[in-house]
Amino acid sequence: MSMTLIGGLLLTVDAPLLRLAQTDSWTIILIRGVFAFSAMLAFWMLFQRGKKGASPFVNGYLSVFISCLTAIVSIMFVNAIHLTSVANVVFLMAFNPMFAALLSWLFLGEKQSTATLLAIVIAFGGVSIIVWDSVDIGNPLGDFLALGVSLMLAVILTIVRRSGTDQSMSPAFGSLMAAMAVIGFSSPGSLEVASWGWLALNGLIVIPLSSALLMLGPRYIAAPVVAMFFLLETVLTPVWMWLIFNEVPTVRSMVGGSLIVLALLAHSVWSLKNNGPAGFAGVHRQAAE
Repeated sequence: MSMTLIGGLLLTVDAPLLRLAQTDSWTIILIRGVFAFSAMLAFWMLFQRGKKGASPFVNGYLSVFISCLTAIVSIMFVNAIHLTSVANVVFLMAFNPMFAALLSWLFLGEKQSTATLLAIVIAFGGVSIIVWDSVDIGNPLGDFLALGVSLMLAVILTIVRRSGTDQSMSPAFGSLMAAMAVIGFSSPGSLEVASWGWLALNGLIVIPLSSALLMLGPRYIAAPVVAMFFLLETVLTPVWMWLIFNEVPTVRSMVGGSLIVLALLAHSVWSLKNNGPAGFAGVHRQAAE
């Protein structure tokens, strides 16, 4: 669980680093995608290649499929950051555990309790308030992209948990796929030196480490529990955005985000009290060993 915690903490600085780069979304996707692929390939070659029991860099056809999904997630996330407030993005991505719980119930047969269903309803209410706010402003596309990222991440976590395989390197090819998909729209030659630095920090360190650690989590604990660590991004990222950019969420965004976070926190407390640290309120399937 500690490795998943570290992955979640690293993820909190992703959006601020992208804003600090001060360039268009396509260039960000290209540069950070190439950096992330290079870093994860180098890590695998140095520490895993040829070792007994180590997983291959491309771990079967499932790895290719997950890479395609992570490529879509990368493109949607970066564009969401540019189209709406970062607070809205991370609040909506906090719905990830609820999506994961629903998918685990539908495809893994993991029973969900009344508490889980109640948390989903309350959190969905928060999502509705945030989207309503953006519709009134006239720019809901970023919110819908963020909600799509939340759903896609839950799908990936559920697939990894169902397979029980090591897919920690799958985001590497996903990053490269995303980079190749947008290469015709990007303009890396226009980047300032400082922008290269921020994107290098993001692509070479933050994204590879957080992705690998969060991908390993579902092998040992339930996908909805892993998804809970994404809440660190929900809580801390708006703080970094306020401190660095003085970006303050709207009142309705804060109300909706608070509903989501409170529902999930209450759900976690209930889960720990009734099911122990391995559970997620009604998730009864044991984590894969």
